[in-house]
Amino acid sequence: MYLNYSNKLKNRYLLVVGFIFFLALIFRGYYDVKHQRSMIELQMQELHKNAVLQYRNLISNLEEKYTSIGFVFTNMQDIYEPIKHRYRELIYYKLEKNYLRLQEFNPDLYVMHLHDTSNTTILRMHKPTSYDDDLTDIRPIIKQTNIDKKVHFGFETGKNGINYRISIPFITRDDEHLGVLEFGIKPQYFASHMSSLLGAQSQVLVKTSSLKHLQKQIDSEDLGEFSILFKNYFFNKIKEKVDFDKKTQIVEIGERTYLLFNDLSLDDYEGNMVAKILIAKDITKKVLENKNSIILTNFLNFLILLVCFILIYIIFTKYSNSLENAYKNIGKLEVEVETDTLTGINNRASLNNFLQKKVKVPNEYAIIFFDIDHFKEINDTHGHDAGDVILKELTSIVKQSIRVDDFFARWGGEEFAIVLRANSLEDVVSLTQKIKENTCSHLFYNDIVLTCSFGVTMIDRPHRMDEVFKRADELLYEAKNAGRNCIKYR
Repeated sequence: MYLNYSNKLKNRYLLVVGFIFFLALIFRGYYDVKHQRSMIELQMQELHKNAVLQYRNLISNLEEKYTSIGFVFTNMQDIYEPIKHRYRELIYYKLEKNYLRLQEFNPDLYVMHLHDTSNTTILRMHKPTSYDDDLTDIRPIIKQTNIDKKVHFGFETGKNGINYRISIPFITRDDEHLGVLEFGIKPQYFASHMSSLLGAQSQVLVKTSSLKHLQKQIDSEDLGEFSILFKNYFFNKIKEKVDFDKKTQIVEIGERTYLLFNDLSLDDYEGNMVAKILIAKDITKKVLENKNSIILTNFLNFLILLVCFILIYIIFTKYSNSLENAYKNIGKLEVEVETDTLTGINNRASLNNFLQKKVKVPNEYAIIFFDIDHFKEINDTHGHDAGDVILKELTSIVKQSIRVDDFFARWGGEEFAIVLRANSLEDVVSLTQKIKENTCSHLFYNDIVLTCSFGVTMIDRPHRMDEVFKRADELLYEAKNAGRNCIKYR
C-alpha cells in the first residue's frame, strides 16, 4: 500500500514537473525567437550605421582631397596670364600632365573645367574643343562660387553629363579673382567605393527631374521618381521590391537575403537631394546563423529538459547546485586562461586561438607588432609599479585608437600585437600611424613621454603564422634599428 502511494506520489510529482518543464520549453522557445529577432535588428542597425559612416567619410575625404588639389592649381603663377587672355592651348599644355595624372589616381575623375568670372567656359580639360559657352542658367554652383568666392560641393547636371562637383574660386596669390576651377567626379565613383568598403552591391539612382535637358540624351530606366543611369544586372532582380519609404529593408531573392539601404543621398550644393546610392548587403549568412541558432538552442533546451525530467527525482538540489557552481568555475577559468591579468586584454594564447579560428584567407587580415621604446630604462628609473601603470595606460590608448572588432593582445612584456581586417597594407599603416601619434601625444604616469616602434605586415600565409610572426618581428626590429618611434612595413 505504501509502495502504491509512493508510486502515485512519484507519478503526480513527475506529471507536475513535466508540465512545468513543458511550459518552460514553450516560454524559452518564444523568448529565443524574440531575442534572435532583436539580435538581427541590432546587427542590421549596426550595418546601416557603418554604411552611413563610411559614406560620409568617403564624401568628406573626396571633398578635402580635391579642394587641396584645386588650391595647388590656383597657386600656379605661370597660368595666370594665359587664363586672363584665354590662351587655351597654353593652359591645356601646362595642365595636361597634371590632369592625366589625376585621372590615373582616380579614373572616375572626368571634369576639370575652368570658368571665368561671368560663368563662361575658358577651357574644359576633358573636352578642350568646347568653350566660350555661358553656363549661368544651367550651372548654379558655378554662379554661386563666382558670387561668394567660396568652395562649394554638390551633385549637379551639366551641359554634357551629371557629376559630383567640387567648385573652387580661382583666386591668385595677389588676391585677384579669375573665375572658378571645377572638378567633376562620375557617379560610379560612389557606387564602386561603397561596394568595396561594405562588401556589397551598389547602384546610383538619380532623380529624374534633376537630369533636366539630359533626359532625352541618356538611355535610362525609371524606378519611381528616380532614373537608373548605369544598369546593373543584380539590381534588375530587386528593383521592384525597393520601398523608398523605408531607410532599410530586408528582401529575399531566391535563397539569398539582402539588407537594402536607400538613404545615402548625393545632394546639390544647396543640400537638396539629387541622387541616391542604393546599397544591397548580402546577409544570408547572418540570417542562417540566427535561424540555426534558434533551432539549435531550442533543441538543446528540449534535450536538457528531457534529461532533467528523467533525472529530477534522482538528482537532488545539492547536485544541481554543485553542477551550476562547476559551470561557473569553468567559465571563470576560460576567461582567466585567455586574458592578460595586468592589462585585461587578450593574451598570447587567446591571440593564437583567434588566428586559428578566424584567419583563413590570405591577405584578408594584417598584423601589427609593437613595443615600448626604452621600457627597461623606465622600469629601472621609476620602478616596476610605474611600468605596470604605463602598460595599462598604453592599452587604453590603443583600444581607443582601433576598431571594436580589431583583435588586441599582449604578446609579452612590453610587446603587443593587433590583428585586423584590412583592404590594403596602406590602410593598416594609416591606422598604425594614428596609434603612434596618439601614444606620442599622451603624457603618461609620472609625466613620462613614451614612443613605440611598429612592424606591420599582411597575413599572406595564414597556415604558416610562424613565418608571418617572424616577418613582423623583423620589421619591428628594423624600426628599432632605424632610431625607434617609427613604422616599418612590407
